[in-house]
Amino acid sequence: MFSFYLFAFIAMPFCSIGQAAGNWYYNQSKSGKSIDYSGSINNANEAYNYRQPQQQAAYYPVYSSNDTSFTVEAKVMMNVKADEYVIIFATSQVGETIENCHDVINKRLDNFINSVLPLGVKKEDVFIDFISQFPIFEVEVEKKLFSKTYNEIPKGFEVRKNIHLRYKDSKIVEQMLIKASQNEIYDIVKVDYVINNSQAVYDSLRATCVRIINEKEKEYKKLGIKYDSKYQTVRDDISSIYPLDRYSTFTEFVKYTGDVTKPGSKSLSRSNVPALYYDKQAYTGYDLVINPAVIEPVVQFTCNLTVKYVLKKQ
Repeated sequence: MFSFYLFAFIAMPFCSIGQAAGNWYYNQSKSGKSIDYSGSINNANEAYNYRQPQQQAAYYPVYSSNDTSFTVEAKVMMNVKADEYVIIFATSQVGETIENCHDVINKRLDNFINSVLPLGVKKEDVFIDFISQFPIFEVEVEKKLFSKTYNEIPKGFEVRKNIHLRYKDSKIVEQMLIKASQNEIYDIVKVDYVINNSQAVYDSLRATCVRIINEKEKEYKKLGIKYDSKYQTVRDDISSIYPLDRYSTFTEFVKYTGDVTKPGSKSLSRSNVPALYYDKQAYTGYDLVINPAVIEPVVQFTCNLTVKYVLKKQ
């Protein structure tokens, strides 16, 4: 019988705000994706990964499916800092007329755009996305002798627009948030992380996987393993994990709910905004993690290369 298992142990080898989550996260919690696993897991399938150390030694077996074939696998991850970002703010305006709504919201958006230009944002990197306009009604009660009639009458209009901004320096986000709030823009929809040349990243990962498989073959040959295969098959799986999908909740030990604008105030308010943190994909099971120590959200690229050897019958 041609079956064997080989186990080798090797060790893999200004704070940024959590800008990627935005309001997008809260919408996902309504879809059933988010659960409370000790206050820190947002996907039940990730419970196992959560319990593993972030940088953990892994074993690399040669899987023997039967006496005529076996596979050699290499899994590599690379943490890549974004080349640029796109942040989306949402805003709305209520007014008595459509014209008034557009005039006021456009003035707010223009003021905001002009305020972020000194931060390095260019006008060509700004886009205004018109979302909707609709009438607002109020109910008027008409009293009669023996009854009441409730009639809807037009009260005004509401206009909603989103503003998209592209930027390269993540350190300007805090200033953008301040400028936005000064123009009554408070909702951050999300932040997209952009990698300009993802193909180059995958090419590098694939080349690393090939090198690791070749190194494994050399080590396995020391055990007398022969690679006189009848033929070989190769499977190449690649993927990318963006920060938007890697924010989890945690349970705060102490949560202040008083009026923070008035020290010593005894008034209390209830906040339903969950506490979030960036929880990168665990490193468990990877042969190699390139740029493992990250202090800010990154895009995590992975490549899994599997070579199957179908041996000649003896």
